[in-house]
Amino acid sequence: MIKVTVQYNDHLVDIHFPCSETTLHSALMEIHAADDNPPELFIKDVVFPEELDHLKDRFVNLDELNYLAKRMESFFGTEEEQFYEAMKQEGFTELKDLINLSFNLNKYCLIQNIGNMGKIGQEYLLNRDGSIPANDDANPKYAEIGRRLMQSGTGIVTEHGILFVDEDVQFQELYDGQVFPPYLYDSSILCTAKAEYHGKVEYLYLPCERAAIDKSIGRLGAPDAESVSIILDDFMVDNPEWMRRLREMTSSESIYDINDLVGAISNADMQLDKLTAVAEYAGVEDAKSITALANSLGLFTLIEGAEDNEDVGTVMSDKKAFAYFRVGNAEQLGEATDNRVFLYCRQSYDDSHFMNRQQEHLLRHCSDKGYRAEGSIIISERIIIIISKMRISF
Repeated sequence: MIKVTVQYNDHLVDIHFPCSETTLHSALMEIHAADDNPPELFIKDVVFPEELDHLKDRFVNLDELNYLAKRMESFFGTEEEQFYEAMKQEGFTELKDLINLSFNLNKYCLIQNIGNMGKIGQEYLLNRDGSIPANDDANPKYAEIGRRLMQSGTGIVTEHGILFVDEDVQFQELYDGQVFPPYLYDSSILCTAKAEYHGKVEYLYLPCERAAIDKSIGRLGAPDAESVSIILDDFMVDNPEWMRRLREMTSSESIYDINDLVGAISNADMQLDKLTAVAEYAGVEDAKSITALANSLGLFTLIEGAEDNEDVGTVMSDKKAFAYFRVGNAEQLGEATDNRVFLYCRQSYDDSHFMNRQQEHLLRHCSDKGYRAEGSIIISERIIIIISKMRISF
């Protein structure tokens, strides 16, 4: 969307925006630039777009430039041309003004086809209001609106069409030059959190890079994350229980730990019911411990409906994997299972003597791997080893 050449001392590097914090940091390290927050560096050249050529030969806040590029990447249809023509009309050259302009395009209507008054009326209302009724093309009001607009004498002829500035629409300054306005750029995020410090608010989009959190804290003017009030604003998954859990954690735990947990949940394909059961089995509630479990969720299999050893053996009789884990609530399971873990042998044997030897072998294997075996039974020609220690480090 935007490509610039950044200079630090005698070193040059080209950077494409928008980019990740890691990409930006790597580019700045390449030219040995100071690790400032925010990074304000000299723009030697604007490679593209040429409409932003006024940004060259000056120092620019690269975080602002990255935010603007994210906003511009969301432009649809003719909105980019509309943005450039409005920028020229208003004489905007500062990134603060350009960011605010990206949120105010409804004030500026760019008409490129003047051959159909009805279409002009529709484009004007769609730009101003954001929507028009479906299947309403034949409504004569659109042609009337289009004629009034074209006859108003307020149109400004530009390179890309005729620009109309709606004086009835107020220009909103959403960006104050310090904290960025809320904007969801990455649709894959799971949570939004509101960070507040001395009346200023920044939004965090989780999971994200640690540097993104650091920069948000810096823009708020806070000395550290612990000084900031952070409230979970939204959870993109319809799961009230996990919304409650994450909100409670956010109120008392590090935002960096919460971010790690949300990332682990995302990587675990959001098997939240399974993660809930595993966390109950492990008896943990804090973000760091649940993150460790989420990162190891593949070690567990949740056998729903099993109430005792025989149920587990029956379910497992046709399975081929070596290790399965039974997790759940102790009160629901009763004393027979007591939230224990079940391992079973993937082989079946007719020879009972060999089964006994294999049973002993599995018990030794559990011991060697650091598990404490509580006992073993043979069900449906499968050896079930009952153990009680998970090999997961918190």
